[in-house]
Amino acid sequence: MGSHGGVAPLMDRVTLVVPCYRDAATISRALESVYRQTRPVDEVIVVNDCSPETDEIERVLKRFPDVRCLRHAVNLGLAATRNTGMTAATGNVVTFLDADDELHPQKIELQLQLMGENTAITCRVQRIRQNERAGEYPVYCGFGLVETSASVGRLLLTNYLTGASLMIPKELLMKVGGYDPSLRSCEDYDLWLRLIENGVTVRNLPLPLYYYHFNERSLSNDMANISYWELEVIKRYYARSQRGFLKSFQDRCIWAWWILKHLARLETAPNETLKRRTLNNIDLLAGHPLFLWGLRAVGKFHVLRPYVLMKSR
Repeated sequence: MGSHGGVAPLMDRVTLVVPCYRDAATISRALESVYRQTRPVDEVIVVNDCSPETDEIERVLKRFPDVRCLRHAVNLGLAATRNTGMTAATGNVVTFLDADDELHPQKIELQLQLMGENTAITCRVQRIRQNERAGEYPVYCGFGLVETSASVGRLLLTNYLTGASLMIPKELLMKVGGYDPSLRSCEDYDLWLRLIENGVTVRNLPLPLYYYHFNERSLSNDMANISYWELEVIKRYYARSQRGFLKSFQDRCIWAWWILKHLARLETAPNETLKRRTLNNIDLLAGHPLFLWGLRAVGKFHVLRPYVLMKSR
């Protein structure tokens, strides 16, 4: 296997993990995209998170006899489901695919060319709306400018890395504790922060090799849920940093930035749960009057509405 950008090649055996819950209608499409890979994976593990569609899922999986099937006795959530697959993997490299999404045919091949011992690889995402297809599959011949992240910096302001497209040495993922099973959303955001905190280099391949299908039942469509867990991840980051919560001006700016994003979401789709949580999170700045007054004013006077309306056109 070749190398790119000075990264030493590895003799890789790749395990792909597919968490599955209410995905009987889409898991066949996901697995078919795996079997179209220009560099085949060495092992596919489907982890059934105690799905109410288990019978239907098992009927679909009979068409894929090479797939290893694991099943939780109770529902544990996405993070724990990915951990189950990671632990069971026989490959030295693990990667993931949600059961309602697809992979570009060269996803495994191109990510492997960037792999290193202390490296996690991700890629861009192509978003596909309901009733749309991924379309033609272009063949990528060049990488372009690979983005490298070695500090949390920009990541504290936005989770710009595609979590489901992760490829990483299994030993490295286990070393940082895998995904946090106590997080019911934003578990990938938490993992990126912990990887970088532990000195892992994250390389972001600037190609849309992961196809994300919009799903009305997806956790990623629940803005109140996402907003809650986003800030839980940020709080845990501060707790690990040992400098305390909102102790520096920079940290207060980061917290205010997240609150502004949540206020913008309220302008787009009012939600009482999100509103209540956002107001409570604003109140955490009570010891910092300028931040507190500014955020309350933004929410009260709908300062963000013109911007949100412009962005939605």
